[in-house]
Amino acid sequence: MTELDSDLRAWVDAPPLVAQVRIDRKDIVRFAIATGETNPIHLDAGAARAAGFADVVAPPLFYVCLRTSVFNLVPAGELHPEGTPLRDIPPLSFTQAMAGETTAELHRPFVAGKDITCSRRVEQTFTKQGRSGTLTFLRFEYRYADADDEPIAVEHFTRIFR
Repeated sequence: MTELDSDLRAWVDAPPLVAQVRIDRKDIVRFAIATGETNPIHLDAGAARAAGFADVVAPPLFYVCLRTSVFNLVPAGELHPEGTPLRDIPPLSFTQAMAGETTAELHRPFVAGKDITCSRRVEQTFTKQGRSGTLTFLRFEYRYADADDEPIAVEHFTRIFR
């Protein structure tokens, strides 16, 4: 790595970001409509109850909505020029930031009315030599858990800095 090794290590080892959020029925219904979901369990509490849920159930990719609202929705003054929240920019000199691989473990659906703990931590960092220079990879873990700390969804998202 570069001379910023110790700064990068301190940034990577910082405590995870943690936020609490209550899953709202309106948010689930809006997400379902926006993504073209027509299954009534996503749109109607009665249908969801008839299917054995306490309230409407979010479509599988709802965690993305949580990530963008909980961790990425910040005032414009707290954004890097390329659009990422400043707190998510590592202490590196870079000219471009790119999205890399994303994987998700979906354990069970989000249900309206439930309190969720959302956390974000850096789980891995490594560098590779590319044609245009050194690439730094940061793999983040976004974890969404219920009140008993049981995971609902866990996303692994890689950012690449050049």
